Amino acid sequence: LMSTSFPRAGRRSTSIMTRRVRNVDMSDWDDGWGDDSWSGGWGGGWDEGYVKPKAKPKAAPKANVVPGMAPAKAKSSAKASAKAEAKSKAEAKPKAEPKAAEKFEPPARKEEDPVELPPEAPQDERPTISLVVVGHVDAGKSTLMGHLLCLVGQVSSKQLHKFEKESKEMGKASFFYAWVLDEGDDERSRGVTIDVCVKHFSTKSRQFTILDAPGHRDFVPNMVHGAVQADVAILVVDVSHFEAGFDRGGQTKEHLQLIRALGISNVVVAVNKLDTCGWDQKVFEETKRRVHDYMTGPEVGFKQSSVNFVPLSGFSGENMLERKEPKLSWWTGPTLVEALDQLPPPPRPSSTAPLRLCVSDVYRSGANTCLSGKVVSGTISVGQKVLLQPSNEQTTVKSLQLRDAATRSAKAGDHLDSVLVPVEPQFASIGGVISERSPVPVSDTLQVQILVFDTEVPLMRGAQLMCYLHTETLTATLVRLEKLIVKGEAQERRPKCLVKGNNAIVWLQLNEKVCVEPKSASAAVTPLSRFVLRDRGRTVGAGVVLAVQ
Repeated sequence: LMSTSFPRAGRRSTSIMTRRVRNVDMSDWDDGWGDDSWSGGWGGGWDEGYVKPKAKPKAAPKANVVPGMAPAKAKSSAKASAKAEAKSKAEAKPKAEPKAAEKFEPPARKEEDPVELPPEAPQDERPTISLVVVGHVDAGKSTLMGHLLCLVGQVSSKQLHKFEKESKEMGKASFFYAWVLDEGDDERSRGVTIDVCVKHFSTKSRQFTILDAPGHRDFVPNMVHGAVQADVAILVVDVSHFEAGFDRGGQTKEHLQLIRALGISNVVVAVNKLDTCGWDQKVFEETKRRVHDYMTGPEVGFKQSSVNFVPLSGFSGENMLERKEPKLSWWTGPTLVEALDQLPPPPRPSSTAPLRLCVSDVYRSGANTCLSGKVVSGTISVGQKVLLQPSNEQTTVKSLQLRDAATRSAKAGDHLDSVLVPVEPQFASIGGVISERSPVPVSDTLQVQILVFDTEVPLMRGAQLMCYLHTETLTATLVRLEKLIVKGEAQERRPKCLVKGNNAIVWLQLNEKVCVEPKSASAAVTPLSRFVLRDRGRTVGAGVVLAVQ
């Protein structure tokens, strides 16, 4: 062993032996050398060769003596005896009996801070009208309404100059008016409206809320959410690409069907980009004839007196606020603003009606939650106790913002920019309703009356459809075909399927519960009862809710 495992230089020779015998019981060790060999070579075996040295006594610590001063005196023994006597007295004192368990009382609830009321604004007697702008993509909707806001003084020259400069840098110089409404980066880079933008302006006799809706077929659901909040509509028709928007799969016809199904009865048709054809009267008359025939036909059903046409140019601003173009001398009708002023104010529910506010947007604001939406009926005011549905969370309104200014109250028809409530965002949702007394019914099984539009496949039991009910997006299943209505009379025989033009009563099963207000025979139909059905990117039907289960 030793001959084959010599250690390296500079290392102790005992290290090898230590590794060899580390885990061996020495009491049974027998290698033939004898016990004396170990004791002689290692000094008496394993335990005898090492003697622990005695510990040296510690020196006493030196006194902390400062030169020139007397050493400190030792502590008196009287002080130590006084402490011992006090300790013995404390031990001899009997312990106090434990007190009886007191009844737990929760702390008093902190009263809410008083709500600060904004200064009272002078009451405006002009009626409020919500206006949705619809039409095919690239018809010039955002440019038209952005230019209109500039003309009525809602956009400063500084802001407009900023939009013009930034649009040139992005290579979209002709879109600077559209940037007044298209505020998102995706919208500006693509040149397409995606979300509904809300703006306000006033005329001599009306107060308008603009809902600029997208025109692309991919964003029809967003267009529906804007149209369901509107009272009237502006249809923008592009004469330079009329066929693409009206005939060859354009969105003009679908938008007209949707706004009619959602209860809009008055439309102003803006015949746009007429400057591209030299203000030709024949082009205007031909466009007017084709659009008018479709709108007043059986597929849509507008009244002739409810449709007005205005020739204009959204980019140049001609015939919007005033008429200056000599080539437009053949037009003797109103300008766009005059046509809007002539719109009849929509009927509103009584001020004593229960509060109904459809929530269209929810966002966080510090420790509070901000909601926005349109007041359908009733009134809402700062400090009022309200109920958020469908979560049934009770809260208090802390502030209201209407037309970019704080207000104390709002009435039916007002579109509130902000309703501040001290709750967590999970208690409020898009498609929810703010109510007070007489809460809105909440259900997922609806009996509805539906009018079927153009559909490739007949609607049968079990069909899965997308349902857009006021501002809510849901999945609906057609669970029962109950009755078919022909010329206003219900047929006894139950239908097996529904095709284009059918008017029927059916049952829908939704994927979740939703706030809905069924149609009443004594009251007008509200947005809370209107819905639209879509399938595979196409609108297949629309109708109203008759009952809930």
